Amino acid sequence: MKKLNLILLSVGAVFALTGCNDGPTGEKITYAKSAQEVYDQSCKKCHGANGEGNTEKKAPALNDRQAGELELDLYDVKNGGTNQSSGTDHDIMEHNMKKLIDKGYDYDPKAMALYIEKSFFKMPSPEDTEEETPATEEAPATTETPTTEEANATR
Repeated sequence: MKKLNLILLSVGAVFALTGCNDGPTGEKITYAKSAQEVYDQSCKKCHGANGEGNTEKKAPALNDRQAGELELDLYDVKNGGTNQSSGTDHDIMEHNMKKLIDKGYDYDPKAMALYIEKSFFKMPSPEDTEEETPATEEAPATTETPTTEEANATR
């Protein structure tokens, strides 16, 4: 039991001392292009000028998700699905991403996700979220009940 506690304490100390790095060597990664430049010059071709997507190119819409979800997807794409997993299939984009990075279109997934959300995210309108109520049919015309005097007069 003491060995297990010692091992756990040691592992915790290693993580605490190393901290969270931006890169493998701890130095801050700088990118040649901003998220907007990368989107305009490479992503827009398939995902659209407003992140609306393109079904012919099998490029999903990006304007229907917020930054947190987009960031997970972008990490998946850049890391071949090995770093984060959002449960989506990115095989085509993972292949394309390697080519894009070689051409200088590398980007910070967090910055890109924030750019896409800020630029294109559309909040669902209340009409989209409300359940549609079926059209009401007009109530059938009711006949008035004759008064007692009218009923007695017809007898």
